[in-house]
Amino acid sequence: MLLWPVFSARAQYLPLRGGEYLDTTTVRNLACAKALVAHYFAVDGKYPRSSATLVREATAFLQRGGRRFSGSGYVTFRFMIDCAGFRQPMTQVLQTDASYAPTHFRPELVGELYAFLKTLKDWRVATHRGYAVSYFTYLTFKLTDGKVVAVIP
Repeated sequence: MLLWPVFSARAQYLPLRGGEYLDTTTVRNLACAKALVAHYFAVDGKYPRSSATLVREATAFLQRGGRRFSGSGYVTFRFMIDCAGFRQPMTQVLQTDASYAPTHFRPELVGELYAFLKTLKDWRVATHRGYAVSYFTYLTFKLTDGKVVAVIP
C-alpha cells in the first residue's frame, strides 16, 4: 500500500494507470449489493444544499487550519452513494488547471477538500421505478489562487 503522509490519518491514496483514488477500501452496504447503479443526473442525485452554501462551508473549513493554499483550476471527486444514501469510500480524484489540462495540486489542499467532502452527510436516497438505487456522483471544487470560488454541481 502506498500512502502519502498528509493522507495517513484521513485517506488512503493510490495512483493507478486509470486515475488517482482516495479511500480505496470497498465497504459495501450488503442491502445495496443488488441495487441498480445509475449516474446522479439520471436520478436527481445532486447534493441538497446550494452551491453558494457549499462554497461558504468549504471556505470556512479550509480557513480553520490557518494555512494558505495556491493554485487555480478544478479538483473533482467521483464517488458512489449507495441505495441507502451513504457515501462509499472509494473516491476517484481528478485535477485540472484553469484551462482543463491535467495537473496536480498540493496534496495538503486535496486532502483538506476531501476531508470537507467527508463531512457532507445529507446525500439523497435515489429511486428508479420505485426501487432504491446506488449512483455515481461528482463534486468539483473550482479554485482561484487556492480559494474555493465555486462548487459544482
